[in-house]
Amino acid sequence: MKHTPSVQDLLFDVDQVPIEAVIGSNGSTRRISIPGKKALVNQLTGLVLGVVSRDYRVVTNKEAVKLAQEVCEKAFPGLSSVEWEAKRAAAPRTLSYAFIDLMHRTHVLNYMGTEIGKDDPFTPFLRVTNSFNGARALRFDIGFMRKHCSNGVIFEEEVATIKASHSKEALAQLKIEITSRSLPQMWDEFSKFLTSVRSITMDTAQSTQALNTVLRLPEAKPEDKKARAEGLQALSLDFSTRLTGYQKELGPNAYAVFNTLTDIAARPPDNAYFQKDRDTIEKRSGRWLKELAHQSQTTGFNLNAWLPAWEEGSSGRQIPGRN
Repeated sequence: MKHTPSVQDLLFDVDQVPIEAVIGSNGSTRRISIPGKKALVNQLTGLVLGVVSRDYRVVTNKEAVKLAQEVCEKAFPGLSSVEWEAKRAAAPRTLSYAFIDLMHRTHVLNYMGTEIGKDDPFTPFLRVTNSFNGARALRFDIGFMRKHCSNGVIFEEEVATIKASHSKEALAQLKIEITSRSLPQMWDEFSKFLTSVRSITMDTAQSTQALNTVLRLPEAKPEDKKARAEGLQALSLDFSTRLTGYQKELGPNAYAVFNTLTDIAARPPDNAYFQKDRDTIEKRSGRWLKELAHQSQTTGFNLNAWLPAWEEGSSGRQIPGRN
């Protein structure tokens, strides 16, 4: 997904139109209505966004952002809801779904005075996911962004659920249920994870293996054609350069790997052999971070054995150590 629209590009209205099939026979055509289906059309462009059932409740991106502000108000009662602004967006060229990030204008969390002893500011953000083709449920995820470089990670997935979303009920009847803990609790847990991963030494070979696993990078093969071989080599060089930069800044540890991952999410390479979107990388990076921090505290932890096995043992959206 290389398309990077602005938030305003996504705040369009949506038309809902019935679908007909055009059948031709012996030089004549006739139209037959398809029951139970409707097309969702972007009012600005006239292009079809998706085909859904007739009882599908459309939530526009504009409505989704308003709901996200309500989530922010309930999830972060100590922060002014008007300070949360929709600042970043990502979507495919079809605009059939979108990720929109709301960021707090002034709230900053940092490590000053903690075990790390370094001014390393982060700021929270909330990502709303919305779709017009039924492929993605309306959902909200909490993330933290390293403020000076805009590298972000999704730390708490599905912090809020929308009851009766995309059904016949009117938007006013939708009930938001917050499933997350408070922001101070999440920040405390997040900062402890970062402290833990910062203490885990990782050499370049281990770090590269971690990047390959989390990003699910394609492997080079002896039979590769020249274009593929060169593309994968360029990808490897790009990521190696980024990793080296963070190792020099932060040391040869898991924290440098984490920042390399989120850097790649924020600034993906223009390479035909890398087609991961920011949302996917940030969520996988968040899971990797939490699980590494948790597992590293267990007796007999072996980093060399854990790294290649992470994909199989990954607990998905479950927070390590929480039942």
